[in-house]
Amino acid sequence: MWTVLIIMGAGFLVGYFLRNQTKVIKINDRLVMIAVFALLFLMGVAIGGSPQMISQLHYLGVKALAIAIAGIIFSVAIAVLVYHYFFKNKT
Repeated sequence: MWTVLIIMGAGFLVGYFLRNQTKVIKINDRLVMIAVFALLFLMGVAIGGSPQMISQLHYLGVKALAIAIAGIIFSVAIAVLVYHYFFKNKT
């Protein structure tokens, strides 16, 4: 856990000092996208290589769908409430 926090803190400091370097920011954006795609691919490889996960995929898929739908519904509901109470012009 400390390793993650130290690495994240170091990244924060580097980002803070390089925040005005547009070329570095563009490169960083591309590297972040490549890293995200690589992580998604590797997660797929890990799930596809696990016989236990494959055998329970139908059950996990239904749970994942339910969690995704609930997340979307509650995110929209909270966004509407925040908009209504903080951003809507009161006339």
